[in-house]
Amino acid sequence: MKNYIQQIVQLFGFNKYSDDTQMKVRKWLTDEEHSDEKSDALYALWKQAGEQRAPKGMQQSIQQMQKNIGRPLVESSHNFKLLIWKVAAALLLAVSSVSIYLLMQNHEPEDLIESYIPTAELGKITLPDGTQVLLNSKSTLLYPKQFSGKTRSVYLIGEANFKVKPDKKHPFIVKATDFQVTALGTEFDIKAYPENDKLIATLIEGSVNVEFNHLKSHVILKPNEQLVYDKYTKKESLQKPEMENVTAWQRGELVFNNMRLEDILMVMERKFPYRFIYSLHCLTNKTYSFKFHNKATLKEVMTIISQVAGDIQYNLKGNVCYIEHKEKN
Repeated sequence: MKNYIQQIVQLFGFNKYSDDTQMKVRKWLTDEEHSDEKSDALYALWKQAGEQRAPKGMQQSIQQMQKNIGRPLVESSHNFKLLIWKVAAALLLAVSSVSIYLLMQNHEPEDLIESYIPTAELGKITLPDGTQVLLNSKSTLLYPKQFSGKTRSVYLIGEANFKVKPDKKHPFIVKATDFQVTALGTEFDIKAYPENDKLIATLIEGSVNVEFNHLKSHVILKPNEQLVYDKYTKKESLQKPEMENVTAWQRGELVFNNMRLEDILMVMERKFPYRFIYSLHCLTNKTYSFKFHNKATLKEVMTIISQVAGDIQYNLKGNVCYIEHKEKN
């Protein structure tokens, strides 16, 4: 939930919405539901401003927020949580820039439908044009009630499979952070979780044009090809993955190929309704490969992972999975 909220806050922070949408988001930011997660998300965004991988424009956004509320945002403030809610109400007005219709460029803003899929679930959506979408857990899709104009554009946060309804006159466009995939009628998979360094587009059938690096670069994919783009290094690579592994999530399976434990746990936080608590120092940079069937329980998965890794142990308490370094005998 935290990464989802952080991405939504960031998305709404950098774009201008209609008055009605702004009112709804301000209400969402300031209501009591998931208040801790929203507090943490806002704090994390502000903290990122001084870090190397801060989102473009974040520092300027923070300065504007400080100007609007008339005081600095500092970690040491005793009333930091109260300050968060004061700033949240002004967030959209403080940092708005271009139209929300990143999705619908060159058109007047329209009402968007927001579909969010909770942890451990998959969601099927039929878009207004008949396009079929399968959303992975902890993913969000923003799309209009009705497509209008020359394109059919949606915004994805997370992972989804698209089976696009053919329409040569109206290309179908999926937008993510610094990433855009355009298709006429085809099937493809996009992975664009905000916590991951890499954005991935995999073509299953048809043809797509993948644009990246502020849309200055592009690659046209053929079936069974995959483009992997690093958001931070701005480098891309063209691969031919095992398609069974690419689509494994659609069948509820877990497949990890040469992945660090930190990244494996990040995926498992979306697969299982548990919180994972661990210290990074107890995880090495070794990479592992695993494949689990769709009915594997967390206990089964963690037992195998801990046995293979050899230097970690886990403990399940309620809906929390504690992971610790395993001391040698």
